[in-house]
Amino acid sequence: MSAKTTRNELRTKLLSSHKAKSVLINVFGAEVEIKQPTLASILAAQTVEDEKTRSVDMIIEYAYVPGTNERVFEKADKAAILEWPFGEDLIAIQNAISAMTGVDITNAEEDMLTSPLKEQS
Repeated sequence: MSAKTTRNELRTKLLSSHKAKSVLINVFGAEVEIKQPTLASILAAQTVEDEKTRSVDMIIEYAYVPGTNERVFEKADKAAILEWPFGEDLIAIQNAISAMTGVDITNAEEDMLTSPLKEQS
C-alpha cells in the first residue's frame, strides 16, 4: 500500500509549471508552431461574442515562430488574416488547437450555448 499524498505535495505538483503541448504545422507553405492554449486564454476567448474576432484572435495568440516564444502575428495583422482564403490551411490551425485541448471547438461552443449553467455564469 502506498503512502497518502499530502495536500502540500499535491498542490506543489498541480501548481508547478507545466509545459504546454505544441505541434508544427504547415500554413500556406510556412512552418508554424501552434501552442496549446492556457486556461486564461480560453476563458478570455469566451467573452468575445464576435466569432470572426475570436477566430482571428486564436490564430494571433497560438501561432509561434517554431522553437521560440515569439508570436508570428500581432493584433495589427487582423485585417490581413481575415483576407486569407479559407481552406485546409486554416482548418489545420483549428484542428491543431482542438487536438491539444482535447476539445472539439465547434461542439464545445454549441454545448456552452445549451448548457443549463450558462445562466449562472
